[in-house]
Amino acid sequence: MRALRTKRVARWASLLTVLALVAAACGGDTATTTTEGEAATTTEAPSEPTTTAAPPSTVTGECPDAFCVRYNIHPDAAWADGTPVTADDFVFTYETSVNPVLDIVEREGYNQITGYEIVDDKTVIFAFGAIYAPWQSLFDAVLPAHVLTDQPFNSIWDDAITLGSGPFTFVEWVPDEHILLQRNPDYWASEDRGSGMPLGDVQEIQVVFIEDSQTMVQALRGQEVDFINPQPQVTLVEDVSGIEGVEFEASLGPVWEHFDFNHDDPRLQNHFVRQAIAQGINRDAIVETVVRPLNPDATPLGNSIWMSTSAYYEDHFNERFPYDPAAAEALLVDNGCTRGGDGIYECDGERLSFTWTTTAGNEGRELQFELAQADLAQIGIEATAKFGPASEVFADAYINGGADQWQVFNFAWVGSPEPAGGNTLYYCEGDNSNGFGDINNLRYCNEEVDALVKSTDSIVDPAERAAVYNQADDLWLAEVPMIPMYQKPSFLAWDAAIQNVVPNANNITDTWNAGAWAGQERVVFGAEQQPESMNALEPDGNLLATSFWWTPVVEGAYKVTPDGRYEPWLVESAEAIVPGE
Repeated sequence: MRALRTKRVARWASLLTVLALVAAACGGDTATTTTEGEAATTTEAPSEPTTTAAPPSTVTGECPDAFCVRYNIHPDAAWADGTPVTADDFVFTYETSVNPVLDIVEREGYNQITGYEIVDDKTVIFAFGAIYAPWQSLFDAVLPAHVLTDQPFNSIWDDAITLGSGPFTFVEWVPDEHILLQRNPDYWASEDRGSGMPLGDVQEIQVVFIEDSQTMVQALRGQEVDFINPQPQVTLVEDVSGIEGVEFEASLGPVWEHFDFNHDDPRLQNHFVRQAIAQGINRDAIVETVVRPLNPDATPLGNSIWMSTSAYYEDHFNERFPYDPAAAEALLVDNGCTRGGDGIYECDGERLSFTWTTTAGNEGRELQFELAQADLAQIGIEATAKFGPASEVFADAYINGGADQWQVFNFAWVGSPEPAGGNTLYYCEGDNSNGFGDINNLRYCNEEVDALVKSTDSIVDPAERAAVYNQADDLWLAEVPMIPMYQKPSFLAWDAAIQNVVPNANNITDTWNAGAWAGQERVVFGAEQQPESMNALEPDGNLLATSFWWTPVVEGAYKVTPDGRYEPWLVESAEAIVPGE
C-alpha cells in the first residue's frame, strides 16, 4: 500500500464571474454558471511537469480526513495501447490539475484534495479537507500517466491522445480543414458506457469546420456532411425538414433566458411590483414566438437551478404566477398605486417606468423586449430600451451596478448538471463588487435561501442534495427576484442512415455517445468552430470545439446522461465517505 501523500492547497478563487465577462467581451450573449464554456489562455510550461505534493507521509486508513472518495476503476478499463487504466492515471490527472506551472482551465475540487492513497492498481482513495458535494464532476477526463509522466505537457500532447481510453482514437488535425478520429479496435468496453447502447460500426469520424448555419444546411442537403449542429434559428426546421433522408431534433439545451430585477431600485424592492410584472408578461406567447418554431414542446421554465431536462426538475413558478393581466393590475391598485394620465401607474409618487437592458443586435432578445413591453403597457408599466454591446453590459460596473446602470436585465445563464457553480447567485454576501455573492447581480438577499444553498455543500447524496436545492428554489422564486423564461433549443440534424444518435443537451458535445453510432462506415460532422489547441486542459480557445474530438477519445470517471444524471464510465463504482456516518 502506498502511503497517503499530503498537500496543502489554497482555496481557488471563483472563475465564474471572470468567465462570464470573458464570454461577454468576446461578443457572447450569455453569462455562465459553469467553467466549461470558455477557455483560459495558456502559459509556457516547463519541459517536465512538477508535482506540488509533499513527501509521502505515514498516514493510512480508509478516510484520514473530513471526506473521501474511493474510486473503483473498472477492471477491464484500458488505454488504446492495451495498458490498463489504473490508480496511477487518476493520481497523475489530479497532480496535473493542481500543478501551478500549468494554466489549467478548471482546478475547482481538485484544489480541495488533501491527499490520496493507492489501495491497489484499480482502487484509489482521495481525501478532502471538507465535504465536496460535487465530487461526481471530478475526473471528467483521465490522462495516461504511462505516456505523459516526466514529459513536456504540450509538445507530446498529440501523441498522448492517440492513447485515449475511449471508443475512438485521435488520428490527425489539419487546421482549417478537419479533425480525424478512427475506431479503437481494442476498446475495452462491450457497450458505449453512459448511454448503455451496443457498440456501433462507424469506423471513422471526420470533423470539418463550417462557419454559418445556412452553409451547414446546404452541405447536409448536398451530402457533403452527415451531421450538423448549427446555432438554432426559426427557419432551421423548415430548411432541414425539406431534405429527404434527414432526421433532426431540437432539444432544450442548458442555456436559459431570464429577466432580472435590480433590487437596488426602491420600486423593485416591492414584491407586488415584481409579481405584477411577472403576471403581466405573457411568457407562453414569447416561448411560442421564439422557441416553439424549433421545439413545439417547449414551455416556460419554472426553476432557476434545474433545467426541465433534468431528473430533478420541479416547476416552482408557472402555476404560482400565471399570465393574468387583470390580476397584475389589481396588485398595483390594491397596494395604493394610481394610474396617471399617460397610462402609467405611480406608486408612492414614483412612476413604474423601468429601463430594460439586453444585448444590442440580438434579434431574439429585441423581439422578447417588444412583446414584454407591449404586455406591460397594458397593465400600466413602462419599459424603455437601454441596449448595449455585450462588452459593455456585461462589464462588472454595469451588470453588478446599481439601478442607475440597469433596472430590468434580459440575458442568459449556462446551466449545468452540477449546480454548485451557480451557488453564489443566491448568496447575500460575497466577493462581488456590489457586496453580494460572486454572480448575484440582482442584489437580492433571502437569508433562508442563502443558508439552504450553502448547506448543499455538505450533502453527499445526489437525491437528498437536489431536494434541498429545490426547497431553496421554491422559496426564492416565490419572492420573484427574477423571472425564468425558457431554455434555448439545441439543434442537431443527421443523415437517417446513421443509427443510435442520442442528442444530449446536458453534455458538452454531440459526440457524447459516438461509440454507439452505426449504419455507415464513415461519418462527416460539420462543426461551427475548430479548436485552437488539442489540449483540453489548456485549450487556448473554445473548449466546446476541442471537445468534439476529446469526448469520444478520452474518458472520465463519469458521463452525464440526457436527463442530467452521472453514470459510471471509467469506474465500476465510486463511494463518497464521510467518517462517522
